Amino acid sequence: MAKVNYLLVKRKIGIFAICINITSNKDKKIVIVNNLVTRALSGAIYVAAMISAIVSENTILFACIFTVTLAMGLREFYSLCKNINGANPLDKLCIVAGIIAFLCSIVAPVYGFYAFLPFWAILFIAEVFRKGENPMHNLAFGLLGLMYVAFPFCCMSQIWQMGYYYLLAFYIFVWVSDTGAYCSGKLFGKHKMCERISPKKTWEGTTGGLVFSLIAGYIASNLITGVNNPLGLSTGLWMLFAATSFAIGTLGDLVESVFKRYLGIKDSGKFLPGHGGVLDRFDSALLGAPFILFLLTAIKLCSEML
Repeated sequence: MAKVNYLLVKRKIGIFAICINITSNKDKKIVIVNNLVTRALSGAIYVAAMISAIVSENTILFACIFTVTLAMGLREFYSLCKNINGANPLDKLCIVAGIIAFLCSIVAPVYGFYAFLPFWAILFIAEVFRKGENPMHNLAFGLLGLMYVAFPFCCMSQIWQMGYYYLLAFYIFVWVSDTGAYCSGKLFGKHKMCERISPKKTWEGTTGGLVFSLIAGYIASNLITGVNNPLGLSTGLWMLFAATSFAIGTLGDLVESVFKRYLGIKDSGKFLPGHGGVLDRFDSALLGAPFILFLLTAIKLCSEML
């Protein structure tokens, strides 16, 4: 009789365990679906805000959205830098400097970059009168934030003023090539590209991203024409534009991966739920914008000389 009761108890425990497992699996699926929905919604809002700021041709709207994004990016950067080897950069001063330089680059495109110069001197002078340790680290991280985050945003404003379709195309090239690299890597990825820094990146994915970027460049050459293409970029130059955006953008992604691996973190912040921080979303653009500004400026100068 005791044996029968033991078997019944064992069966009930087994059934109970199965029910718990089923419930647990359902909860996991619900969490995954909720995360995907959150990620999709936050991503859609972010893309809509960025595109609206770029294509509206409204200087105030562009300045507001990009200034807020810049300030959040600088705040993220300096939050990560604090306490690295005892560093404590003057984050508030650097954030103000970055914002002023960015706004100056919009108001006075040619001379806006000069707004950085007095703040560089102010940073050095302020460090003299601080009662803190590690002044070299403080200055190094303070200036690095301005160069890595604020300076590229100033470059983006310059690109926007050369023709807002160029900045829009830059972002589209980065997004399309990133998507192409991800899909190609998932389907065909076998050979690791830089496993020490980014274990998931493969050469197959990188090749796929390049192909997608070239296709996007070709499509852009057929869609962005006439007054929307004030520099008169040919199909070949559009494809060079796209390939450069992809190549430098990929390196920008690796640069941020180096930072995060050194700090031992997954995301730089919580700017977008499911996507990470500003630095996570703009890693490709931060390194790519100065190169694209240089490329477009070189094309403009060459066209004027010929």
